[in-house]
Amino acid sequence: MNHASHTDCANRADHAGESLRSCHLCARHCGVNRLAGDLGYCGLDGVSRCFRELLHEAEESCLNPSHQVYFSGCNLRCEYCSVDEWIRDPQAAPPMDISALIHTVAWRRTQGAKTLNLLGGEPTVSLAGILGLLSCIDPDTQVVWNSNMYYSDVTTEYLTGLVDVTLADLKCGNPRCAARLLDAPDYVEVARRNIVQAVQTSEVIIRCLLIPGHQACCLMPTLEWIAETVPQARVSLRADYVPPVQPIFASGAYATQEDYRLAQTHAQRLGLTLIT
Repeated sequence: MNHASHTDCANRADHAGESLRSCHLCARHCGVNRLAGDLGYCGLDGVSRCFRELLHEAEESCLNPSHQVYFSGCNLRCEYCSVDEWIRDPQAAPPMDISALIHTVAWRRTQGAKTLNLLGGEPTVSLAGILGLLSCIDPDTQVVWNSNMYYSDVTTEYLTGLVDVTLADLKCGNPRCAARLLDAPDYVEVARRNIVQAVQTSEVIIRCLLIPGHQACCLMPTLEWIAETVPQARVSLRADYVPPVQPIFASGAYATQEDYRLAQTHAQRLGLTLIT
């Protein structure tokens, strides 16, 4: 992909930073002044915070080795979140050291990193800091936007031309489950809209997490929607769901081999391109 110039990207970073005076980066449209220290639903003020980076081999094979950079804060509240501590208290993470991170991105590439994988939490809520990072790294870096896709049109505009692969974590298939599992009843509508837009500007991989008990209500309708609306997207069926210790609405069970087989069979019948 022909990435935007460093100057253009730096300008976007400046504008995104200023937009935090009334934040509308995600679909919650909190409108708070994060630059004044007010906290949005994401729990962040105007500072982007990075809690982990590593070279990872367990993403989809076409992305590996992947340099994962984790940003704290999120605009959803998934009961089964694997990094919940950085969502509940995102400001416990250290502020992003952009100079150090620029060097780290270059170093990971010498170690074989094929992609730069931006995730969290949810990277949208740290967009200004991420754009600042992208304005300073090698423009040939293959950028993966690893997102729950619950963001606004403003974010879509900021990202256009900067992302090579949109790794869309499409979590639910209906408003009721989205409200109970994610605290976002409009999640499905927003995420699907953003996926439709993403396929126009980047490669798209849609991750479908196999949550026990949500095959009929979430997984199967999601696969059918993909086949009908964005058949060019590749699909990754993930059976790595880990139940919370004390589930309320989320399943307390692990996905089984039979769950995966049924999902795989349905996806193949729909003609979807499955990847691992």
